[in-house]
This record gives sequence, structure tokens and C-alpha cells, in this order.
Amino acid sequence: MVRQRVSLTLHITGSLLKYFALAYIFPLCVALYYGEEGWRIYLYALLLTLGVGLILQFGFKTAREIERADGFSIVAFTWLFISLFGTLPYVFLGLGFLDAFFEAMSGFTTTGASILTVVEALPKSALLWRSLTQWLGGMGVIILFIAILPKLGVGGSQLFEFETTGPMPDRLRPRFTTTARLLWTIYVGFTAAQIALLYFLARLPLFDSICVSFTTLSTGGFTPTTASIAAYASPLAEYIIIVFMFLGGTNFAIHYQFFRGNFRILKDEEFRLYTVLLLVATLVLVASQGLSSCRDGLFQAVSIMTCTGFATADFASWHFGTRAVLLALMFIGACGGSTGGAIKVARILALLKYARVMMRKAISPNAVIPVKYNRKPLSEGVMRDVISFFFLYILVAVIASIVLCFLGLDLETSLSAVATCQANCGPGLGAVGPAANFAWLPSAAKVILIFCMWLGRLELFTVFMIFSPRFWKG
Repeated sequence: MVRQRVSLTLHITGSLLKYFALAYIFPLCVALYYGEEGWRIYLYALLLTLGVGLILQFGFKTAREIERADGFSIVAFTWLFISLFGTLPYVFLGLGFLDAFFEAMSGFTTTGASILTVVEALPKSALLWRSLTQWLGGMGVIILFIAILPKLGVGGSQLFEFETTGPMPDRLRPRFTTTARLLWTIYVGFTAAQIALLYFLARLPLFDSICVSFTTLSTGGFTPTTASIAAYASPLAEYIIIVFMFLGGTNFAIHYQFFRGNFRILKDEEFRLYTVLLLVATLVLVASQGLSSCRDGLFQAVSIMTCTGFATADFASWHFGTRAVLLALMFIGACGGSTGGAIKVARILALLKYARVMMRKAISPNAVIPVKYNRKPLSEGVMRDVISFFFLYILVAVIASIVLCFLGLDLETSLSAVATCQANCGPGLGAVGPAANFAWLPSAAKVILIFCMWLGRLELFTVFMIFSPRFWKG
């Protein structure tokens, strides 16, 4: 069983890695267009990634079909391998391997935490690569492969749910390949619309419009500038970005139903709570910082809750109460089925409803009171998954924060660094705020945060499962 599962995992991972290598064509074309001397690094990266992918695909060839349990190892290793090979451009540009791996993992998991001190020092091809990694990771590289590779149709159902975020993955169509294509169609459409608005209305440079749009819908947070969105000093651009961050943090099933004319979907309980939390957080931030900060308060509330991580102000220097609100938003996160990270509003809502039911049952112990979500009862299995996820999420955050404290970081920096990386959010507070970066952290801290990014993007269980000996023994 161990050998069969390892062979199947490496075979599928190699097959996906082979197609992923084609992504290097885009920065290669940009490098040639701008006449960059380092255009060969993308050619080398493409050939190396393609070669390893082919070796894994044909070296571990197997006729075994993908089963549900195989989905854990395939998804976990695919994301790990893609992030590892995504480091190649950074390594060729002179970054150390650990820093390059940190930047690549932050990109593909749409975290947005960076070790770069001066982003503009990178060539335009590398800037595009940073944004492209987030755009690919936002909707999910495996969902992309399911959409474009018919041969994954049989095993796609086993991979889809392990990459989709949220407690209850939404299937828009009976076939997973059709669902994947619909999700990516909406995603590409929103991205194209934002590029057009930023370029034609907000008058941002075309290259910047593309890079920023790639990292907005993916709720990633990388920008071609060190000062993030504040570098553009454009209120119109900020409002456009706010709208698309909000859309990126919304369940894409809602977008699909809305475009089909089903406007009742806007009454979805998770969507309503998501909107209310954003409004309340914005009001608190504005009340704390003053009416002159309305735009900054709205922007940062949406940016942090959707786990995008863009910044228009150094919120790490704001009042302690506002920083606490932002930290809470990092833990709550966006909607399930969105490109955002963290615990998800759906799980928070389910826990609140469960707590209410428990309070009612304390008065009437023999009463049968189901937990309802959108007027439908949630099964005990779903509630067990939600409670287990919440407990494990907080446990990981606490343990990782304690370890960072022992490595010499102060409590605020440690807690926020773990929270932002585990939530795939971006900048934290304290010494890893929006005006700082993660370059100064000790190597051990970077390794821990890389692991937190990987855990957060794949929602804990997928990664933890591959460390279980029982899993490999079947």
C-alpha cells in the first residue's frame, strides 16, 4: 500500500508539474519584450521543471486509479512541489534558497508576506512572476488542471474538495470538470474587468494594472511596489480594488448564481454575516482613527478580512484597539469557496449557531434542536469537522506563536506573523507590519511560517494527513 500510494502520488504530481512548467512562458515573454538580460532564467526554469515532471510521471507510472485517500497526498505534494520549483527564478536572481522558497510559498498560497526589502529592484519579468504565482494559487492550481485536463476527470472529484476552501465545497454542476471550468471562467472574467478599470479609469500603468489585478482577485497582496497600493496615491484605484477584494472574498458559488439571475442568493447567511462584519469593522476603525481615515479604514478592513493584505497605511502603528480588530479579522477570514483564507465566515457562523443550540438544550436537555444553515440542518459530521478544524487551527497558531517567541520575537510580532501566514493574509503587526518585511526573521522562524502558509492554504487536514504513518499504510 505504501509503495502504491507513493507511486501514484509522484506520478500525478509529476504530470501536473509538467504542465505547470508552461507558466514560465509568461515571464519569459515579458523579459524578452523589455530586453532583459536575464530572460534565460525562465527558459532554464521551464526546462528543469518540465524535465523533473516527466521523470516523475514516467518513472512512477501506475495504472491505479485515484481514490479518496490519495487526494490528501496528491494535493499536498503538488502544492509543495510547485512552490519548490517556483523558487527557481528567485534563486537564479541571487536570493538564498530559504528566502526564495518563502517568497514562492507566499506567492502560491496567496499569503503576500515578503522577504524583499525593495520590490522595485526586481526586473519586470520577476514582478510579473510574483503576481502570476498568486493568480494561479488563488483559484487553485489543481482546480485549473481539473478544468483543462480531461484525463483528471475520474480522479478530479477526489482532488477538488481537498483544494477548495471552506467546510462545504460547492459543486456548481454535477461534473467536477464543468464546475472547475465555471469557477475559472468567473475568475478570469473578474480579473480582465479589473485590469480594464484600473488602466482606463484609474490610469494606472498597464503593467501595474495587470500585476495588481492578478493579486486582487486571488486575495494575494503582492504588488510591483514596496509601498503596496499606497504608492499609487489614487483614491479611484483604491475603490476599484476594494470592490474586487470584496468579490474575491465572496463565495464564487454566489457569483455564479447571481450571474444566472438568482438574486435570492444574496440572502445567503454567510454572505450577510461577511458583509455585516466588514461594515462593523470599518466603523470601528474609522471611529478609532478619525473621520479623515474613512477610506483607509474601509480599505484595510476589506483587505485584511479577505486576506488580501494590500496596504494604504501603516496600520501596525494604529491604536492598539484597531490592531486587535485587524488581528481578529485575520483569524475570521473570508467566505468559504472564495480565494480568501483563515477560518472562514461559514465556520464562524456554524459555531455561533451551534453555541446557541447548546444554550437552548441546557434549558431543555431532551429537546431535539438541529443546527440550521440557510434553513437546512447541518449534519453532525459537518459540525464535527467544523469544531475539529477550529480547535486545530487555534492550537497550531498558539504553538507556532510560542515557538517564535522562544526564537526572540516579541508577542505581538509572533502572534500576528503566525496569524497572517496561517490565514494567507500578508503583512502582520509589530515588526512584520506593512512598513516592514519578513527578511530579518531567523531561518527557523521562516521555516515555521512557510509551514503555516502551506497548512493554511490546504486547510490543515490535507497536510497533517501525510505525516500520519497510518495514512501511508492504508
